[in-house]
Amino acid sequence: MTVYNFNLALGWASSGVEYAQAYRENALRQLKIDTKFVFAELILNGNIFDMADQMGMSIDNILPVHFFFTNLKPSNSVYTIAHFEKDINVAHFDKKILSNVVMYENEGIVIRVGLDHTHSNVDFIDYVINGYLIRKDHYTYTKTFSEYYVPVDNKAELYRRTFYNEDGSSAYDQFIEQNSVSYKIGKTILYSEFEFMAYFINQLELTKKDILIIDREQYIAPAVLNNKKEAKVGVVIHAEHYSSNQTNEHHAVWNNFYEYQFTNANAIDFFITATKKQKQLLEKQFQQYKGIKPKIYAIPVGDLDKLRGKRHRRVENQLMTASRLAVEKHVDWIVKATVKIHEDISSIKLDIYGTGGEMVIIQKLIEDNQASSYIKIKGHQDLTDIYKSYYGYVSASQSEGFGLTLMEAVGSGLPIIGYDVPYGNQEFVDEGVNGFLVPFNAKSDKNIDALTAGIRKLVNLENHSAFKNASYKKAEVFLEKNTMLLWQNLVEEVIND
Repeated sequence: MTVYNFNLALGWASSGVEYAQAYRENALRQLKIDTKFVFAELILNGNIFDMADQMGMSIDNILPVHFFFTNLKPSNSVYTIAHFEKDINVAHFDKKILSNVVMYENEGIVIRVGLDHTHSNVDFIDYVINGYLIRKDHYTYTKTFSEYYVPVDNKAELYRRTFYNEDGSSAYDQFIEQNSVSYKIGKTILYSEFEFMAYFINQLELTKKDILIIDREQYIAPAVLNNKKEAKVGVVIHAEHYSSNQTNEHHAVWNNFYEYQFTNANAIDFFITATKKQKQLLEKQFQQYKGIKPKIYAIPVGDLDKLRGKRHRRVENQLMTASRLAVEKHVDWIVKATVKIHEDISSIKLDIYGTGGEMVIIQKLIEDNQASSYIKIKGHQDLTDIYKSYYGYVSASQSEGFGLTLMEAVGSGLPIIGYDVPYGNQEFVDEGVNGFLVPFNAKSDKNIDALTAGIRKLVNLENHSAFKNASYKKAEVFLEKNTMLLWQNLVEEVIND
């Protein structure tokens, strides 16, 4: 029996979907359930195994589809500059060492060696002749694939990729022509990414004891449903699954990411939501709009190894928030609310953890309000043992399907302030017990006012310790031992159904 988890890609700045998979991989590994995490898209900027390793996933459980048709082993980036200089004679080249690139130049030939983020070993090698890129080789412990280019309108245009076996022999080819992609694997010709994925699934030799879990859809879900044989298929719901503004009592407008799966719900053996509330709503909607009662499990997309900081000293009125610094997270609203409160509660402080495209804007907002002494951007950090020093946690997001940082916050006993919106805040906050849920409005000013009022309630609390203890109580259900049991029950029920 194997549990196959299907996603599109990984990245250095992974989203909640990838972190949810990392928690799942850990749970299934500890349960000794054979599992593979299948990634359909080819990673071009870095080594997918390094990315998985960075998230705590076992690289042996990572299965990039494009590597499946080779005999390459999962590996971190271990091919060194010394290996390269031994394999390629660059004795007559001028060598320049830059921060993340090593350059070799000689009579119109330039070789650029890009170094990986983690180990400063070889990630890729560009070969440029007379100013034109002609080939790019990618590496882990050996050369994994090459990209071939031809100059078109003074630009390098990709036309072919060749994937290699461990001994350097060609395993198969991918051909790129404008917007079309095709593959040649031995004598087999595949004319699209969908056919490539379908061909891959057929090679798995699936049985009724296997489970296929779809995390992200594109061309994945049709390929899975058409080629699953007797295997069971599940779908994970990672976000809001429908548009509330366009849904009425007769018709539901599903989220585009789930529309295909919901349309074909009769072919899906089970669904997974991150919260009980979303499970209950989805059950009601399936009954109302489709007249069906599919099996739906509510399993948190994260877990806690233990509760932290029960006896740790808290800094009174020192608050924190943690997220990608993106527009939809509305960290600027938290800054504005904190500035308002500081006018009469000078002890308030806010630390912002995370990085992202809005960092410069948020930093300028802090400076414009002369708030640098009490509001600070702390960047990306491992927050495991950081939460426990804070007095409370503030969230201004309205679209948390779960909210890993919310879970981690209650796991360290933090009261939470957030909007009264599905699903994360409502999962982790009991109004007036371990935090405050404030009303969300279409107008930004009113939302800032609501957030300000909620934060003010927190810093004026007379029974902070009761709120802290209530957060710890709320967190107990998310302990690792409990989520592992949920996964064990799901696998046993689905296989034996």
